[in-house]
Amino acid sequence: MKKILIGYRDIEKLFDDKLSDYVKNKITSYRLAYSLPSEKEKEQVLIRIVNTLLDPFLVYSGSHRLKQWEKGWGQNLSEWEKSQRAAAISPHYFGKHKINRYKQNFVKAASPNYEKNMLYVILDYVFDKYLRKVENIYEFGCGTGHNLLKAYEVNPNANFCGLDWAKSSQKIIKHISESGLIKNIEGYNFDFFKPNKNIKIAGNSAIYTVAALEQIGTDYKKFVSYLLKNKPSICLHVEPIAELLDENRLIDNLSIKYFKKRKYLEGYLDYLRKLEKEGKIKICETKRTYIGSMFIEGYSIIAWKPK
Repeated sequence: MKKILIGYRDIEKLFDDKLSDYVKNKITSYRLAYSLPSEKEKEQVLIRIVNTLLDPFLVYSGSHRLKQWEKGWGQNLSEWEKSQRAAAISPHYFGKHKINRYKQNFVKAASPNYEKNMLYVILDYVFDKYLRKVENIYEFGCGTGHNLLKAYEVNPNANFCGLDWAKSSQKIIKHISESGLIKNIEGYNFDFFKPNKNIKIAGNSAIYTVAALEQIGTDYKKFVSYLLKNKPSICLHVEPIAELLDENRLIDNLSIKYFKKRKYLEGYLDYLRKLEKEGKIKICETKRTYIGSMFIEGYSIIAWKPK
């Protein structure tokens, strides 16, 4: 099957934006490539998605899943302690499926770490655009901390903070600090469902979430209230945002249905738009990336700031 390469010009067209030399070089270094699945393969993917949507026992997100996330990050923690290698903090959900989403089509990964590197394309773009001039960077729902390493690449002089509700995450962050991967970093326990008001956000700060806020469904108002009180300079999200997809396209429609089935983030952008009309925030950017995994396009971009 013929390989199709993805270069920085493809991403510029996809994001409808000019990329910096930093982001261009990152994209080139990933050597991204995919091939097109056959019609039979696409049909099998659609069947699998539909069958999954009909599964009454499909695991859904929520506060009840803390133990599962504790176990998941605990596995990465154990691997780190055995290997002392940065590769150990890469989450195991990457690369589970050979099929991914790109430009509202299914594609087959044809380069190493395709799914993870496509996410990193988005993060390189967002972090390069918004994190270079801030003094403090917070990731909420940081998990293993692998996204923080990408943020560190664009602004190594900032102070970093990784927050997650799983205690195994804080242990990984401690290892990241002690190993020197990121020296100026701390880890704190933080629950989106019960935000700790004692954790304050410093001035000239950016906060971000990556496929983390998705886990709280419609229960996001407490976290937004926490952000409004702490007033970070910029709030960034790379999350599943149904409002930016096209429900009249089958591939998007199935993604939206999967969001709902798994009880992922719902109505968040509409809520931010409401707050903007009330004069409480300013939405700086919303962008659909057209990049996703087999089941969903879950990496839309939102940038906003409290007023």
